[in-house]
Amino acid sequence: MEREEGIGALAALKNLPASMFLRHREPMLLLDRVLSVEPEFGVCEWRISRSNRFMVEGLGVPSYVGIEYMAQCIAVHAGARARVRGDPPPLGFLLGTRQYEARIPYFVEGVTYQASCQQLIRSADGMGSFECKIKQGGRILAEARLAVLEQTDGMMLDV
Repeated sequence: MEREEGIGALAALKNLPASMFLRHREPMLLLDRVLSVEPEFGVCEWRISRSNRFMVEGLGVPSYVGIEYMAQCIAVHAGARARVRGDPPPLGFLLGTRQYEARIPYFVEGVTYQASCQQLIRSADGMGSFECKIKQGGRILAEARLAVLEQTDGMMLDV
């Protein structure tokens, strides 16, 4: 029953601004809104604008920035799950990226894109692995596996 209520609460977060679930703020807030969020899956959307911090005049945003779009989608997913529990968005750390493949050199100004994250594994200590994709018009433009660490404010890293 608890899981069913959580699913319903997550579904109700559809179309809300991504900023509600992230600690990021301008100019590093790259995502616009949540399209879908489920216990182990999330989709976010953004439109490339001239004001994007990574914009290369006349070309767009370099495709390597796709890793950050993916990481922020994972952070929105974690923030949405925290919100349903009544907690603030957790701290998130990108630990690594595997097999990042971009099929375009730039994300083009004026175009809307979607990033998705599918949780593959999440441990009790906050470590997780996600399969991520960036799409536009149903076409996969970039994909990778990201390793992340999610921690609450009260937890300290042992490094």
